[in-house]
Amino acid sequence: MICMHECMRRNILILTATMLKGKYMCQLLGKIESTFKNFHPKAAGASNVCRQVIRSCSSQNAELLQVERDSVHKDVGWIKLNRPPVNSFSKQMLADIATSVNTIENDPTYRGIILSSSIPGIFSSGLDITEMYQKTPDYYADFWHNVQELWLRLYGSHLPVIAAINGHSPAGGCLMVLGCDYRIMATGKYIIGLNEVAVGLSPPLWLQEAMVKAIGFGHAEKALKSGTLFSVEDAVEAGLVDQSVSPENLEETARNEIAKWLKIPDHARSLSKQMMRSKAIETVLKDRQKDIDDFVNMVSQPAIQNTIGKYLQSLKARKK
Repeated sequence: MICMHECMRRNILILTATMLKGKYMCQLLGKIESTFKNFHPKAAGASNVCRQVIRSCSSQNAELLQVERDSVHKDVGWIKLNRPPVNSFSKQMLADIATSVNTIENDPTYRGIILSSSIPGIFSSGLDITEMYQKTPDYYADFWHNVQELWLRLYGSHLPVIAAINGHSPAGGCLMVLGCDYRIMATGKYIIGLNEVAVGLSPPLWLQEAMVKAIGFGHAEKALKSGTLFSVEDAVEAGLVDQSVSPENLEETARNEIAKWLKIPDHARSLSKQMMRSKAIETVLKDRQKDIDDFVNMVSQPAIQNTIGKYLQSLKARKK
């Protein structure tokens, strides 16, 4: 019986991989794999087909990310952002990051994740502003769905996730950092914060609440309304960043930190994290469509489009 289920599973996965292309392939394969696990756990664990297909899919977009095992802790995966010049999150990059987190989570040989960047001095400039300019409502909805998915994957991961912030991390870069369990930032003249108001946007409620949890209500309210960008020193003092180290020591410090987390029994650490974060995750899931609709309505407003257009023009002027 198990062999029959396994053969059927393998055939469906391979057929799906053959027929599908694009950003939704890995997400759909993951759902198929989960379905088999629920249907027959022993059959689901009998082969590595799904992981092999997902890895193949991820490698097709390798230019956006560098995913590799740590050279010291083989059960730790590094996900390095790799979209020059500033690692701005396109719709595809958001999907790729979420898929990579999911792939590592579903591989039992991994126990932790470190997020960083391959670009010196830049962690991420945040969401690609061009993805929010002169597009269709359906496009905006898909884009925001990917933002939500990235957040849910990071914030809800059962693995410890360490952010090794090697440079500037405003807006969406800060979003990604807030989804991690521990945040280490390189010293230097770098900035971090949620400054969406600068382009006429407001962070979603779930992201505002994450900021409140990190730095407290008073600091968060002021920072969110003014679009405050914190220096490294101020970010550590406020609690937005847990630790700062010299750039040359960042990766080694991240390794040492995740090693501490991995000394804790996995089930106890994961359960504690789930208990602390489950209500926030449930709220995002319950209000997911409303959150998408609110974003589409907000970004589609002529005043917002005008503000974004002017901002893009100012960026072009700086390059001249």
